[in-house]
Amino acid sequence: MSTQSKVEEVLLSVPQTSDDTKTKRPKASKKKPKPAKDLLFRSVGESLAGQLFSRSKLDNICTCCALPAGRQRDQTILLSSIAHSAHGTGSRPCGSSCCGSSSSSQTLVEPSSDSDALSSHHSSNTYGRSSSESSLPLGRMGFVPLSTSTSLPQINIPGRDHMSKAEVVETLAGRYGKVSHMVILDRSYNFFVNKAQTGALCYKVQNQVAVVAGDPLCEPYLFSDILDEFKAYRKQFHWGIAFMGASDSLVKHARQQRWATLQFGAERVLNPMTNDVLMERSGKRIIVQNKQLLNPNKGGVTLGVYAPANGADPSLQSELMGIYESWRHQRNQSAGAAQAFITVYNPFDFPNLMIYIYTRGPDGSANGFAALRRVGANEGYHLDPCIAAPGAPKGISDLLAYAAMALLNQMNVSYLSLGYEPLTTLGDVSGLPSTIEKITRSLYRHTFQRLPLGGKKAYHDKFRPDPFLDSELYLVFPSGVPGLRHMLAMVHMANISIRKLVRSEAKPASHKDSPEDQ
Repeated sequence: MSTQSKVEEVLLSVPQTSDDTKTKRPKASKKKPKPAKDLLFRSVGESLAGQLFSRSKLDNICTCCALPAGRQRDQTILLSSIAHSAHGTGSRPCGSSCCGSSSSSQTLVEPSSDSDALSSHHSSNTYGRSSSESSLPLGRMGFVPLSTSTSLPQINIPGRDHMSKAEVVETLAGRYGKVSHMVILDRSYNFFVNKAQTGALCYKVQNQVAVVAGDPLCEPYLFSDILDEFKAYRKQFHWGIAFMGASDSLVKHARQQRWATLQFGAERVLNPMTNDVLMERSGKRIIVQNKQLLNPNKGGVTLGVYAPANGADPSLQSELMGIYESWRHQRNQSAGAAQAFITVYNPFDFPNLMIYIYTRGPDGSANGFAALRRVGANEGYHLDPCIAAPGAPKGISDLLAYAAMALLNQMNVSYLSLGYEPLTTLGDVSGLPSTIEKITRSLYRHTFQRLPLGGKKAYHDKFRPDPFLDSELYLVFPSGVPGLRHMLAMVHMANISIRKLVRSEAKPASHKDSPEDQ
């Protein structure tokens, strides 16, 4: 470029007046920029992430716990895929200083125990479940990472010929799992794996009906194949079939087959990257409460994080399982009404899908925990359970939900499911004659108006779910109009007590007939 052209560019960049004189530049503002607000979630998230991803020595980095600095912020990080890539490439796992304890001295997060640094990827919580071919002992496996491609079919599992069926289920759940597949942690459910080991179903038999939880764990174009195989298997036992918690993917297939579909609920989802409570744009009461709990001079609560895929800690698992059992006992004792959609978990099954965040009181005892299960179909996690031990300080469960968002924010994960939220009235219905649809809607409304569902919605709302991430959940009946045994099976699957509903009906009736009212 010539000297003349350079001069012309400079002249063009200077504002000119009509008389070719330079205008005065505006005076610089004397106000100092406001310092960035120190948000609580950053310190909480960084402290928790420090236990999962070591940042101490880049020259001796443990690839099972950390990624190169350039990828930590620019790529969605899911724990299980990191663990697999580290061990699959032959990289050396680090010692206890990386995989176990955090070097952070902050009081938000407690130091990890030495057992967190175990290199074992095996747990004592193994058991068997039945499938079409054999029982499924749930062991451990190296996790297959999610593919970033959505255009190519993913049906070939690397090394599947050498994997047990339990490992196939765990891999498929990590890749195609959704919120409805939370029941894989419920040992009363069974698994069906197709012969090609490219898909699986999670189901429970009620009233001679195999009720499948969610969509088949496979690519959508394989739905027909795996359901045909399962149909041949069901014929041996004369089982019917129905689906609970199906997503839009299966509903699209169902409508092509002219099956009956009923929208009964919605999945509520938080976005940890933009959440208003996390960014302190709302939910001030939650923020103040969390700060008080984490203050060493007030609540004295500390947070810890545990990923079994990086080494099992049987002692910690036993402690957290005790919290779960005592919480369940208290809930069942205090429940006066029917509790719908309650599932009994073994939270430490399928550990390669799980991350746990827990709290400890000033005395060092654990008093609450949250389980994060990977939902591969959404490249995120499902939060359930999220509970406080009986007698724990008020706000522990809120703190755990907040901490889960803070951790996922550090991991660049934008999807945290809160689970089911049943509707009080049926939503979209297809595949039913108009008369049957009216009767079905009336029965549903009559039943669900007597269930305590309002509290669940209120709890979800205070964390400000992202409406753009919410999705519909459906009941699907391939037989068309559902028969009595299909409806009873659904009632049992939803943990709705018909006896309690009848009692709730009888109380208002007896009250109307009492002498005082006449």
